[in-house]
Amino acid sequence: MNFGGRIVVLYLSFVALIVALVVMSYGQKVDLVSDDYYAQEMKFQDKIDAINNEKELVGSIHHSINGNEITLTADSSLLSADFEGTIHFFRPSDSSKDINLKMNFVNNTQAIDSKQLVHGAYKLQLSWTSNQKKYFKEEVIFIN
Repeated sequence: MNFGGRIVVLYLSFVALIVALVVMSYGQKVDLVSDDYYAQEMKFQDKIDAINNEKELVGSIHHSINGNEITLTADSSLLSADFEGTIHFFRPSDSSKDINLKMNFVNNTQAIDSKQLVHGAYKLQLSWTSNQKKYFKEEVIFIN
């Protein structure tokens, strides 16, 4: 093979490599923190206010993990007539494993079966409204 043929082979190999990399990059899955990231960013001050409201509480909502059960315990002063809240198990590595639940306390506690969660790290995000005030709490938990 002469010098010109080698240049053609080298050039075609480079083009094939670039095409292969482009095809592989299109197949890569990219998860954003959330689909409506921009809309949530616009409401970020509301979240900061809710976090500060939670920090000012004397009693809050606490969690404990016992075997296959996550138990949330709420202070009785929070459970007003207008109490409403959500529990969000946020999986940073894979959004398809996120779980949303509604808060439903019975005798100040709520039990959640952790078998529906995959082993690993989650952010437990608690968001609730009580006495016409919004609260937010976030903690990292590990499911075994």
